[in-house]
Amino acid sequence: MTAMKKYFYIFCLVIFSACTAENITTQIPITQDPPTISIETEVSDNELTPTNDEFSPLPPTILPPLKPSIILYIGDGMGSDHRIAGQFYSVGEVRQLNMDMLPVSGWLITDSYGAQLTESAAAATALATGHQTYNDIISLDIHGKPLKTILEYAQDTGMSTGIVSNKFITDATTAAFGSHVESNSMGAEVASQFIENRVNVIFGGGENDFLPRGVEGCHPEYGKRLDERNLIDEAIDIGYIFICDEESLHKVSPQTDSHILGLFADENIVPPNFPSLEDMTKKAIDILSLNPNGFFLVVEGGMIDIASHFQESENVLNNVIGLDQAVKAGIEFADKNKDNTLIIVTADHETGGLRVDINSNGLKSEDGPFRMPNGTEFFLTWATGGHTGANVPVSAYGQGTDRLIGLNENTIVFDIMLEFLGIQARVD
Repeated sequence: MTAMKKYFYIFCLVIFSACTAENITTQIPITQDPPTISIETEVSDNELTPTNDEFSPLPPTILPPLKPSIILYIGDGMGSDHRIAGQFYSVGEVRQLNMDMLPVSGWLITDSYGAQLTESAAAATALATGHQTYNDIISLDIHGKPLKTILEYAQDTGMSTGIVSNKFITDATTAAFGSHVESNSMGAEVASQFIENRVNVIFGGGENDFLPRGVEGCHPEYGKRLDERNLIDEAIDIGYIFICDEESLHKVSPQTDSHILGLFADENIVPPNFPSLEDMTKKAIDILSLNPNGFFLVVEGGMIDIASHFQESENVLNNVIGLDQAVKAGIEFADKNKDNTLIIVTADHETGGLRVDINSNGLKSEDGPFRMPNGTEFFLTWATGGHTGANVPVSAYGQGTDRLIGLNENTIVFDIMLEFLGIQARVD
């Protein structure tokens, strides 16, 4: 190589290196492995950004890792055949409900204290506190002492909390997570404790438990409180936003509204009352997930139980499907939150002794035919109008849920949720 060629190659190499260095400084993206989440200029309802002023400001392109979040779904009265019936009606024999696609499944024993046939108060207390108690008792032990609920543990860790149902929100199943009362009939006291305990999101029916006698709210029936307290006004005074219709639910801003009281019916949310359980669940997740400390949310498909008591087969089918759509909303959140989300879907007990058959059995208690999407017929048969002692299915996703495989006491649900929060399991 001549000296002139040698100097020419050196000159070219220097120029190339300088150009490459310039490109590196201007073209390498800010985000590198491991990936981070970019904050858009306009924050959407679903983005997870801290809103509390006490949190330190973050770099403009990074969000914190999300803390553990729990979504517990309870199909009131939903046994195994309720799920099968909902599956057949909505997706047929081959495909699965969203709840049945969760990777872990098992069975729960539902007996209340003393191996008694349970009802919702005792069964929900077991799920919420990890302790069995007498029937009709809500989150009190057999001696009348308050039992700390998973919602209260979550609040202690700085998590946001929510309670959602398409039934009246003060009924036993949801009451067990945010109150402690001697009887399921104490709806007015349950409502008081919900507000006093500052549950972030309260969505359901039951407006008349929040209003005094003779006072009409958003819905036709008058309030029924005997203490003359207007809990809706009290809630507004301490910072809650109050809403009572579907349009207002959609207008709620998760970025600015952290405490919402939504009462969408006097008692249960049934047509023509709306919103759907799915819509309430989605909005609750949007609001609660903005807390970087995570959240706890319990969602009840309460109308499954009522329809089963009255053996209203079509209503049962539609309400199982409605709960399953709410489960889908939780799964979509978990897909974004990955290993930091725990989802559990179960029931407090079974109602009706429901059985699903492909062929007619000719019994008087049989209902049908109903049809799958492909036209295949199936039939429902009811054994009773009350609760049964049947074990109920449980499906789950998240850390520690492998313990649900097989047959377990329903109190294990609380233990798994507590340990997911990093809190040592209770000691009896």
